[in-house]
Amino acid sequence: MRYLQLQIQFSSEARHPMHQFLVEHDSVRQAYLRHWNFSNPEYVTTLLHVVGNSTDGRDEYLSALDAVDTISEYDVTPIDDRSFYVYIREAAQGFARQLRVLLTDTELLVVPPIEYDSDGSIRFEIAGDQDALQNLVTEFPEHLSVSINRLGEYDAYREPQTVALTERQREVLEVAREQGYYEIPRQTSVREIADEIGCSKSTAAGHLRKAEARLVSLYGSQPIVL
Repeated sequence: MRYLQLQIQFSSEARHPMHQFLVEHDSVRQAYLRHWNFSNPEYVTTLLHVVGNSTDGRDEYLSALDAVDTISEYDVTPIDDRSFYVYIREAAQGFARQLRVLLTDTELLVVPPIEYDSDGSIRFEIAGDQDALQNLVTEFPEHLSVSINRLGEYDAYREPQTVALTERQREVLEVAREQGYYEIPRQTSVREIADEIGCSKSTAAGHLRKAEARLVSLYGSQPIVL
């Protein structure tokens, strides 16, 4: 069985309001769509795992949910002071509707989670027959910027797609390493890293946090061999 990892870049106008929230607010670092049900053509139900910086991030996220007209109901399950699950029932539209159409009459599987990134893109994996995967890529709407990050034989124990770093995160992490950010004692600051890559201090700090979180996730996902 083959798989590919797709990264789709949305314009600000095409993003879901909650994805746009992730782009605009540092209080929430990551959002993973863990499970979903597209069987009803009128609405979709989803289960998201949302990771923020504090309880304030959760409150801001829920306030934003209240403002989305297409969401008819949601239910929140706290995990700890920085993360929570949210079950959402929402009118079927946008990318959810497009994805359902693309997968109709195929035997392809979307492998959870779908990751929503703060750069405005989403990443997810699809597994199945090679020809069906190729056909899927060619059928994506032209207004979407679609790239293939990975392609190969499916293996559940390989590096999970949720820890793959974005190009910008890799750049910031490399500059941090080269300038001694991870040395003891620390030889540089987030401000100096930001100046080097040409962004604000808060943006550089956000990229570092997300890159570090993904690398920690990779370490924790490796199977233990006894």
